[in-house]
Amino acid sequence: MIRYLIALLLLSFSINAETINTGNILTNPTFGTGNTTTTTGWSTSGDDGIHTHGEWGFPYQTGMDDTGGVLAFEGHEEDNVYQDVDLVGDGHLTQPEMNQGFTSTMGADVWFWNNIENTFTLKQTVTSSDGSVSTQVREITGTSSTTGNKFTNYTNQYIQGSNTQTDITIRAEVYNETAGTAYDNSHRGPDVDNVSLNIGYQYIPPINEETQ
Repeated sequence: MIRYLIALLLLSFSINAETINTGNILTNPTFGTGNTTTTTGWSTSGDDGIHTHGEWGFPYQTGMDDTGGVLAFEGHEEDNVYQDVDLVGDGHLTQPEMNQGFTSTMGADVWFWNNIENTFTLKQTVTSSDGSVSTQVREITGTSSTTGNKFTNYTNQYIQGSNTQTDITIRAEVYNETAGTAYDNSHRGPDVDNVSLNIGYQYIPPINEETQ
């Protein structure tokens, strides 16, 4: 009888589950506000630091956030930028919600502003509490002439199935590689802004103890 009631309860949760999107859970996705440029909340594993410059009237598309600064990429992958987010530990999902599975969508507005070929990468590294690691990578290759010479939004989606983890950490990372080596230490890579990480999941309402 108890097993039957538990099965009905779980079935009720599944049928009545509401799909929720967290919105962007990254810190400082616009690299500042107004005319201020900051990289607060971001890290790099490279030796050259994080390169930025202010907002100079760049060609944003309608609806894009044009406040703050932008990432100004050089020509080598070591000039990376990333943030780590714990889904449960940072309070974005409860463990039962995470255990059902979720979809994480990473995005960025990217402007290939010159005719040197660059390959820009959106990368999610998903690390579970048991130490298992999965990656989801999207590479975008372009020049100013092939991408319209304006900011374009690109996304990269990772799908996590049901699991028994106690927490999952997602590293949202971006980096660039310029064709050849002549520009490895020069800003010939794309300008990048409005980096995002959104989690879609099924909401589980708290159990009413009196009903239970």
